[in-house]
Parts: sequence; structure tokens; C-alpha cells
Amino acid sequence: MYRWACIILLQFLTGAVRSQAAPADTAWKRIDQMEGRLLNKLVQREYWLDDTEVIVATQALADARRAGYSHGIAVALACEALIVKEQSDDFLQSEKLARESLEWFARTDNKNGITLAYYGLGFALFAQSRFDEALRNFDQALRYARRAGSKVGEIMLLSFKGEAYRERGDYGSAFDMLRQCIQQSEALHDSSLLKMQYKTLAGMFVQIEDYGAAENYFRQAFSGGRPEQMGPWDLSVYAELLTRQHKYDSALYYFDKLDSARLQPPMLRTFLVSKGEYYLVREEYSAALPYFIKSLGYQRRMNDGNQLMRCLEDLSKTYVGLHQDVEAFRYAREELGLATATDARQNIRDGSQLLYTLYDREGRTDSAYYYYRRYIVLKDSVLNDQLKGRFGSYGFQQQIQLLNQDKQLEDACLRQEMMVKNLLIMGILVLLLLTGIYVWIIRLKRRNEAHRRKRAEDELEIQRLEGERAKAALQQRAKELEIQALRSQMNPHFIFNCLNAINRFILGHETEAASDYLTKFSRLMRMIMNHSRHSYIMLAEELEILRLYLDMESLRFKDAFDYLIVVEEEVDVDDIRIPPLLVQPFVENAIWHGLMHKEERGSLTITMRAEENLLTCVIRDDGVGRRRAMMLKSKSAERHKSMGLQITAERMALLTGVGESRPFFQIEDLYDEQGDPAGTQVTLTIKINHPAAEAAEPVI
Repeated sequence: MYRWACIILLQFLTGAVRSQAAPADTAWKRIDQMEGRLLNKLVQREYWLDDTEVIVATQALADARRAGYSHGIAVALACEALIVKEQSDDFLQSEKLARESLEWFARTDNKNGITLAYYGLGFALFAQSRFDEALRNFDQALRYARRAGSKVGEIMLLSFKGEAYRERGDYGSAFDMLRQCIQQSEALHDSSLLKMQYKTLAGMFVQIEDYGAAENYFRQAFSGGRPEQMGPWDLSVYAELLTRQHKYDSALYYFDKLDSARLQPPMLRTFLVSKGEYYLVREEYSAALPYFIKSLGYQRRMNDGNQLMRCLEDLSKTYVGLHQDVEAFRYAREELGLATATDARQNIRDGSQLLYTLYDREGRTDSAYYYYRRYIVLKDSVLNDQLKGRFGSYGFQQQIQLLNQDKQLEDACLRQEMMVKNLLIMGILVLLLLTGIYVWIIRLKRRNEAHRRKRAEDELEIQRLEGERAKAALQQRAKELEIQALRSQMNPHFIFNCLNAINRFILGHETEAASDYLTKFSRLMRMIMNHSRHSYIMLAEELEILRLYLDMESLRFKDAFDYLIVVEEEVDVDDIRIPPLLVQPFVENAIWHGLMHKEERGSLTITMRAEENLLTCVIRDDGVGRRRAMMLKSKSAERHKSMGLQITAERMALLTGVGESRPFFQIEDLYDEQGDPAGTQVTLTIKINHPAAEAAEPVI
């Protein structure tokens, strides 16, 4: 990207300054000197400016200011913003210069070079984790690049948009951007651009933890060469990838290829973090600590929010490993504060996990519980994003394969056209000699062409049918994975409530109750584990789980309620299959929000009946009712947030399909003769012979 910026800088400074009569001859010499040096560096693929070249660029800005040339000042400021970014990674200063450049562009009708200002501002905001603002500025830069007809600029800006989407967690949009970049790079036949996109694509697969695909695209970027022949940045990233795959010897080999004494600060800070993470993964905390401390000093000076959060998190993990909790707390809190300010969910998740671990180690259960809940919520959200990213990668790789097939078909057509031309030339020559032979060749050629067209059409039809089958299989797999993800959220939610109850017994020194509860809990967990691999279980097994759960809740609330499970005669519990843990969330809701707030002893009735092809489950309680429960919940300082009903509804929506119009459950408020709330009734309606239940195949 810096090469592209330098080319624009040279073109503008050479053209814009020469169009003005104001600059002196010394300014011409400085610009020519700068042009010669930069072009020489571009040929040698060295993109780092030395102090002399930076001074020349600064003097060029001063000349434009003295000449009072608004457009010249605007472009020169945009180039200064990029120089600051490349030289020192001072993204706050880079942002300031880019915004000043846009203010000067607003004063002139000449918008040549404004792409540079929007790109510089977008990159500075991206480095500060302000992704939405960065994307807006990248879009503006992209609009002007397209208007100027700069294909290379368009590809690079699409690539940076993809990286912004990746850091924000929108993997589907990121893969779409990279697909466009690769397609346009191939159209330009620019191998260097294509290699750059492959490296960016490798980073995408690292983000969704598909390390095999990441290494494959890295090797495509090397184009048959060895990784050590690449630049220091690529070497560092490749060594990181090997570390994540636990290929420690290979990772250390490539780290040693980097001479840290010759690295400039922007590259050195990244190398230090990468090398420190190598030792951190191997749990060699004393060896990792100096790398992180030295890198942190560079990170704080350069205002790179993304890398700063990464370094703070690594430092906290290192101090946790060294059992220095005071330092671990300090860096974990700072990292979580930065992540919260920028809404970086991956970092919020990791910071909450660190604080939960530290508070739990100190025995501060309230704080540990708070951060554990926050970690669980963010963990599920990030996991869903990663699953969506993997779905996007499947679609992306399919599109790449289709593009390759189209390219192969295009090459085949070109070869056919060349062959046709050769045949025509030979036919003309033969026509001069023998007209009869020429006619015979033409007829033969036409038959061959018809045969080839028919064969090509048949092959295309076969490929289309195979693509449709692959797409249908992929959609089915995506649906199964999404159901599995929802069910995996259900178990931690339920287990956490049970463990919290055991904890209360222990804190209350009720050892016998805790022991009894723990025994029932272990039986319940064994049953849940046995059923976790199945999408459907027998109704008898679900009722057994339900009874065991109600016994646990009755023990937990010291027999504060009675319960009764009624199964009518027409219900064959050994023949009907339903999804596991389907009824439990509604029973839990009745206990927590209805019966728990009732002063006197409550009652809960669960009735199962079958009508035609439907299983109806009625859950009736004589609690305080929904309105009273909401009032008590709003006054409570510590609110209980249940996700069970939402998750269950989403599971049933996936299982029943889009065409199902009947609601899965209905909630009815009950009133006594005086019109006062007398409880709540929930009616669940489940198909008995659902097609998915007949297969009863486990989702793995």
C-alpha cells in the first residue's frame, strides 16, 4: 500500500508544482531529488524513507504553503499523514494531518489526490479500533479511486475494508471483499497484488482458527519460494501461524531469521509481541515477560489500539502464570477498559475471562461471578461469529473454485479459437491448390466444432448439477451446526444455575443438603451427557430428567412448592420423541418467576396429553403471576437474566422449518374470582411424528 502512496506522491508533486510559477529553482531540485530516490527504492522494493527523504517531503509542503496553492497543501498534508503512519505509527498525528488535508480539499474544486487523504484517515481510525468511521472513510477513498480509474487503488482499498470487517467480526463481508480483490487482481494479471491478497486471506483464516487453510494461502503467496525469502513482516506473521499450530521448532527457526537489531520501531513492536507469544504458548512465562514489556513501551507511544490491547492481554496472562496477581489485575483492567471503549468483543471476552480467573483465585466470588457471566455471554457471541465466519469461508472457497473453473474454461475457449484460426489459414492455402479438398476440410471442421460445443455444454451442465448438490449439502450442514450451537448454549446456562445452588448450600453450611443436591446433580449431568449427542430423545427420558430437576429445585427451595406430573393414558412415553431439555426451561421459569416470590407454599402441575398428531404439555403454577414477577424483578438489585426460553424458541424454529405457522408455545395469565392474579399457564404444542424425529440422527 505504501508503494501506491509514494507513486501518487511523485505524480502530484511533479505535476502540481510544475503547474505553478511561484516555487523557486531550489524547490524543483528538492522535488527531483526526492523523485529519484523514491523511484530507486520502489525498484528495489524498499519502502522505508530515511531522514533525508522525510525532510525533502516536509520542505515540499512548506513550498506549497508559501505558494498559497490550496490543492498542493491538501495533497502534501495527505502524504505527510502517510509518512507519519509508516515511519512512527503515530496514528493520532496521522489522523490529525489527514483531517487537515480534507479541510484544504474542501477549499478547492480540484479533488485529484483526495483518495490519499481519505485512505490515510481511514487507516488511522482503523488502527485505533474505530471500525465504523474507518469503513466510511475507506468507502469515500474507494469512490474517488474508481472515479480516477485507479484499479490498483480500488483493489487495495477493498482489501483494507476486508481487514476492517475482519477486526469488527463481520467475517462474511470480509470474505466478500477479499473475493473481489482476488478476482480483480487476476483480471489485471498483477502477481504482486495477488500475493498480497493471499497473505491477507491467510490472516482471515487465522482469525477463524482454520490454520490449515491459512498455511495453504501463505504458501500460495510465496509462489513456490521459501518463507525466509519474504520480508520481516511476513516472516513474523508466518512464525505466529506456526506457533498457533504448536510447530514450535519451525516457528523458532523463522523467528531467528529476523534480525531484531535492524528492525524499525513499527515492525519491532510487532515482532516483540509475536516472539513473546511464542514463549507464552509454551508456558515459559519468565522468557516471555521481557518481550511484552519492551513492546508495550512502543505500543503506548504509537497509539495503535488493536496492538495495545493485544500486548496488555499477553502481559496479564504472563503475570497470571507467574502468580503475580497485582500486575495481572492492572493490565487486565486496562485491556478491558480499552476493549469496552472500542466495543472490541473478542478483547472484552478475553479481559473478562482474565478478571474472572484472578478474582476466583482470590476467593472474591461476587466479582468472579460478575465477570464469569460477562465472559459467558461474550464467548457465545464470538463463537457464533466464528461459526458464521467458517460458513462464509466455505462459500468463499466455493466461489474461488468456480472462478478457477471459469478461468480454465476461458483458456480452453482461447485455445480453440487459435486452433480455428490456424485451420482457416491452412484451408485458404489448400483452397488455392484443391477446391474439393478444401470443401471436405470445412465440413469436417464444422462437425468437430458441433461435437466440441455439445461436449462443452454437457460438461457445463454436469458442473452445474454438482454445484447445486454441493450447495444443498452445505446448507444442510450449516443448519445442523447452528442447531448444535444453540444446544451447546443451553447446557452451560442450565449447569451454571445448578452450580450456583450448590454454592449457596455450601456457603450456608448445609452439608447434608449440599451432598444430596450434588448427588442428584451428578445423576442429572450423566443423563444430559448421554443425550447431548442426539437431536431427539424419548418422552420417558425427558420426564425422568424433569422429575430429577424438580426434586433438585424442591430441595433447593426447602419444599416451598409441590409438583405433580400427569401423563394421560393415550400418551405413549416410550414411542414419542422430543428434543432434549425442551420442557425444563418453562418449568424453571414457573419456579423462578412465579413460585419463588410466593410467600405461602405453591404448587406446580405438568399435564401431558396427545391429540391426533400433536403432543400438548400444559405447565400450570399458582404463583404471583407475570405482572407481579416483573414488578419484583424491576425492584431487585440483582436481576436474574434467563436465556432458556429464547434459546428453546430458536431451536424449535430451526427444527420445524420456515413453513410452520403454528406458535410453539402460548402463555396465559390466571386470575381468581376476585380478579387477582392466581398464577400462569404455559401450553406447549409439539408434533409427535415430525419428519426430523423419524430419522433421530445425532448431530455431531
